[in-house]
Amino acid sequence: MQIRFGDVQDWPFLYALGKTVIMDSVSPWRQQSESKTMKYRTSVLNGFWTWIQQNNAIIFVAESEEKENPVKAGYLVLYPESREELTGMIQGWVMDVAVLPEFRGQGMGRALLVAAEDYCRDTGIEYLGLAVSSHNVKALALYEQLGYAEERKLMVKVVRPN
Repeated sequence: MQIRFGDVQDWPFLYALGKTVIMDSVSPWRQQSESKTMKYRTSVLNGFWTWIQQNNAIIFVAESEEKENPVKAGYLVLYPESREELTGMIQGWVMDVAVLPEFRGQGMGRALLVAAEDYCRDTGIEYLGLAVSSHNVKALALYEQLGYAEERKLMVKVVRPN
């Protein structure tokens, strides 16, 4: 497995995988049909490549090491110029990270995060943040193993009309 910088040729893979894994991240608190969620995710992804280009975001792609036809297994999109909302400090922000289900548990997510951390370290960015749904226990365990700590809590309450 290797991690490399991604480019526009990787966009079809990012787009497809971004749609494939979204339901893993949706909170059980958000009771909405999968079709509505997918419609929204597709609309977000339709503008994501433009956003990546306009914001100098960095793409990391995890793939197998075959020279002829390497298999893409996952990606991470890093926004290296994010501002922390309370202090205004510049930080890196993991906008999106995804690994194909058949490659999970093989170190792909870890390698992608380490690549993002190394990039931040090498470019003088002192902090790297991300958001994760509290029910995504496998992702939470990985982030905690890598030294990420909870900084804030995003809370939600269902207040449907009677």
